[in-house]
Amino acid sequence: MILNTLRIPAALIVLSFCSSVLFAAADNNPESPVAMHSKAFSLTDDAGTVHHFSQPARRIVSLIPHSTELLFAVGGGDAIVGAVQYSDYPQAAKNIPRVGGYSALNIEAIVALEPDLIIAWPEGNPTRDLSRLKQLGYEIFVSDPNTYETIARNLENFATASGHKAEGEKVAADFRHQVAQLRAQYSDKKPLTVFYQVWHQPLLTQNGDTFISRAIELCGGRNVYADLDIKAPQVSIESVLEMNPDVIVASGMGESRPDWLDAWGQYQHLTAVKTSSLYHIHPDLLHRPTPRFLLGTRQLCEAMEQTRKKQQTMAD
Repeated sequence: MILNTLRIPAALIVLSFCSSVLFAAADNNPESPVAMHSKAFSLTDDAGTVHHFSQPARRIVSLIPHSTELLFAVGGGDAIVGAVQYSDYPQAAKNIPRVGGYSALNIEAIVALEPDLIIAWPEGNPTRDLSRLKQLGYEIFVSDPNTYETIARNLENFATASGHKAEGEKVAADFRHQVAQLRAQYSDKKPLTVFYQVWHQPLLTQNGDTFISRAIELCGGRNVYADLDIKAPQVSIESVLEMNPDVIVASGMGESRPDWLDAWGQYQHLTAVKTSSLYHIHPDLLHRPTPRFLLGTRQLCEAMEQTRKKQQTMAD
C-alpha cells in the first residue's frame, strides 16, 4: 500500500513534466500536433458555411479580385499562390500566377498549386468550375460582402485565415470608424434620388441588395431601382426618364469617363441634367468591396453634396 501511494504522486510528477516538455516543444515546433490543435479555429463565410481550420492557411488561391485586395489589406498577401485576372491591387498582386478569369477557371493550375484555402464568389465564378473543385475535395470559402459590415467581417475573416488576426482587427476597426464618420456627416442630408448605371448596352443598374446601393443610402440618397428583385437588372431608357433621378452615377470599365454617361445630356428635362449631376467614379473604387470602397463612397457623397448645393442655388 505504501508503495502504491508513493507511485501515484510520482506518476503525476512524470505526467506533469512530460506535458510541460510537450507544450514547450509545441511552441518551438509549429508543425507539432499540439501546436496545430492550439491554433484550430472556425470561420463562417458569406454563404453561412462554417469552415474549420487546424492552422492558418499557407497557400491561398483567390478567385476574385476583391478577395486578393482584402488579403493584402490585412497582411495576408504573401500567402496567395494563385489569383484570377484583374487581381491588380496592390502592385504586388500583379505578380501572382493567374488561374483563370470570370469566364473560366484553370482547374489544373489550381490543383497544381496545392491550395489549403480557395476563396470564391459564386456570382462571379463559373458554377461548373466551382462544382468541379468541390468534387475534387476542396472547400470553397465564399466571399460576397454586400454591406459595409460584411466587408469589415471579410477583413477579419481573411486576416484570421491567413494568420494575421490582430492586424485584421485593427484594419476592420478603422474601416468601421470611417464608415461611421461618413454616415454621421451625410446620411441626414437632403434626400436625393440616384440612378447608378453599370453599363449602357444593355442598360444595367443595381438593386438595393448591393454594396453600391448601400453607399447611395449612406450618402443620403435613394437608389431609384432599389426595389427590383434582380441584383443587376436591365432597365430601359424610358424607365430612367420616368424615374427622373436627381443624380446619375456611372463607373464604366476604366479611369476614363464613359461617353455613354454624357449621352444623358440630350434629355434636357431630366433633373440630373439640369444641375449637371452626371458623375463618374473610378470602377475600382465602387465595384470592389474593399477598404478602397470608402474612397469611392466619399467621392459619391461629395458629388451628391454638389448636387444639393446646385439645387439650392436654383431654388434661390
